Amino acid sequence: MLEISTFLLALAIALTLGRLLATRDDADRVICVDLLTFQLLGLAVILAFHDQRPLALQFAFVLSLLGFVSTLILSRLIRS
Repeated sequence: MLEISTFLLALAIALTLGRLLATRDDADRVICVDLLTFQLLGLAVILAFHDQRPLALQFAFVLSLLGFVSTLILSRLIRS
């Protein structure tokens, strides 16, 4: 079950990266970066369940904080 969810999440990441590279709209790029952050967060949680180690959950926590800050910074850049 974890292999299927990992594969589907990797496919979603590939599609989001394609959208990020194909778009020219700044707001769409911010949304793609935010979506990539959540997808990587999902991969980190799946890794934590698979390996039974709390280190991946700490990585997920730091990734969520960085994703929040990057979304704020990018939205401020678009606004100005």
